[in-house]
Amino acid sequence: MDKNTLEITEQPEGLGFASMRELVNQTLRKNFGSKLKSGYVPSGFKELDKKLGGFKNGQLYTIAVKPGMGKTAFLLSLSNNMAIKDDYSVAIFSSERSNIKITNRLIESETGMSLDKLHAGGFKDSEKDHMLSVLSNIAKAKIFIDDTPALPVESLSLKAKQLKKMHAVDVIIIDYLELLTSSDEGRLDRPVHLSGIMEKLREMAHDINLPVLLFTQITGPVNGAKPESDHSLSTFPAFLNEMSDVLMFLHRNDASIRPLQAGKSAVELMIVNKKEGNEETMVPLHFIGSIAKFADFS
Repeated sequence: MDKNTLEITEQPEGLGFASMRELVNQTLRKNFGSKLKSGYVPSGFKELDKKLGGFKNGQLYTIAVKPGMGKTAFLLSLSNNMAIKDDYSVAIFSSERSNIKITNRLIESETGMSLDKLHAGGFKDSEKDHMLSVLSNIAKAKIFIDDTPALPVESLSLKAKQLKKMHAVDVIIIDYLELLTSSDEGRLDRPVHLSGIMEKLREMAHDINLPVLLFTQITGPVNGAKPESDHSLSTFPAFLNEMSDVLMFLHRNDASIRPLQAGKSAVELMIVNKKEGNEETMVPLHFIGSIAKFADFS
């Protein structure tokens, strides 16, 4: 029996003790050894979870980010929150970065040290114990990475189904839309082609009943708008809003980093939830540049 499963076991004859684990399980009639499936996966960001109620099964969440604004850092921060801190199983499909590069970034972000410094060693005993603990948690995380370049969306869907069946994956993360391909490649205009990929991903989310987080890279002004002055998600390509259950825009241009508290600045995560009447809301996040990591603002 799994040592982490809270089940009542028979004691050897002659032993009359009962463990607290057994008593709690018996009293509350619950199994505390396995994570209860609740129909959603928390993002690990308090304000974001308040707004969305976590990432819900069967929904497509699109996260738009401009180049150099922290797309990979936000993806890894989410992965850390879900897989390392909360023990969910996360699948990452990355056509942009290799699995080794993703692992390197995750290690540097979590340890707060460069790989060169980690390889050099020279830590005090207390630092070494802490570092080994952090690295052990990363190694034990249920993160599965597919770094197939130009991955066809049809293959992605098949792999996602296999991952759920074989490894009980809880959430799918895709980096990123514009690098995916499909059987319609070259026969359709670019926006129509991307819209078709998103439609297939939304169908996949519904079929496998998992939340799917799709990153998309926005380049330059959106529909002619000046990003410094107009952050409205209504200025984005129509298919992003039409095909997403929830559309988000991570924005950390200097013009939008607002001092909400003394000595702290907020990175804006704009959100439009279609089930909430397309009303836009903003979640402040804190970007820690030294370790390329996002955290709660407060």
